[in-house]
Amino acid sequence: MKVLTIYDGTIQSKTALQYGIGKVKDNGGELIVLHVFPSALFIDYDAGPKAEEIARAEAKQHLLDAENIIRETGKSVPIHLVTEEGDPEQELLRVAEAEKPELILATPRYKAVSKKAPYPVYVMPGTILVPVDNSETLITDVGKIAKEAKASGSKVLLLGVVPVHLYGTEEKHELDQVQKATVATMKKIKKVLHNENIDAEEIIRSGYPDEEILKAADEYGVSLIMLPAGGKTPSELAKAAAILLDEPERLKRPVYVMPPVEA
Repeated sequence: MKVLTIYDGTIQSKTALQYGIGKVKDNGGELIVLHVFPSALFIDYDAGPKAEEIARAEAKQHLLDAENIIRETGKSVPIHLVTEEGDPEQELLRVAEAEKPELILATPRYKAVSKKAPYPVYVMPGTILVPVDNSETLITDVGKIAKEAKASGSKVLLLGVVPVHLYGTEEKHELDQVQKATVATMKKIKKVLHNENIDAEEIIRSGYPDEEILKAADEYGVSLIMLPAGGKTPSELAKAAAILLDEPERLKRPVYVMPPVEA
C-alpha cells in the first residue's frame, strides 16, 4: 500500500505521519512524507529581510522533527522523505500525480485537496461515518472503530439507516420496531465510544442504505467511511457496502471495510 502524507510541523500533521507509519506497518507498502517550504509567501514580503531566513530555520526544525518521528516509530517501514518548495497544496497534488498513492493523508489545512486529487484523501482529524442497522453485530466492531478514531484524532458519526423499502404499508409496526432497535444499537455503540473518550454523534435516516450513506457523507463532510464486510448473516448494510465498493466513483473518499468477526 502506497501512502502519501504532507508534513508541516503541526500537531495534526504529526498525527497523520504517525498514522501513515502504522498503516504501512500493518499493510505493507511504502510511505511518502512530503514537506513543502512555502516560498511563494516571501515574494514581495513586507515583514523584513530576515523573515524568510527565520521561516527556513523553522522549516528545517520541522524536518528534524519528522526524521525523529520516523526514526522512533518507523523502523523497518519503507519511508521516503521528500522536500519541495512552492505552494503546499499544488505540490501535494503534483507529487500525488507522480506517485499515484492508494491513500493521501492531509490535515484540515489542506482539505481542499480532497476535491481535486484523483486519489482518496483522508483528512485528519475529521469525522468517521459508521452506518448502523437494527442488528447488534456492529457492536463487536466497536474496538475497531475506537482504534481508528484514536489513531486519527477523529470524531465518530453513527448513521442509523432504516431500510423502509423492505416494508409495505401494512407493516408499520414492524418498521417501527426496526427503527427502535436501530436507535438502541446506536446508543450502545455511542456509550462505549464515550467511555473511550471519543466524541460520537448519532443521526437516523430512512431509505436505501447506500444512498443514505452517501448523502450523510456529503452533508457532514466525513473523512472516512467504515463499512461492514458482512458475515454469515446477510444484512442491508453489507449489501450497501458491496454496492458502494463496486462504484468507487460515487464514494469519493477513503473507505475502511471492517472484516467479519468470524474472519
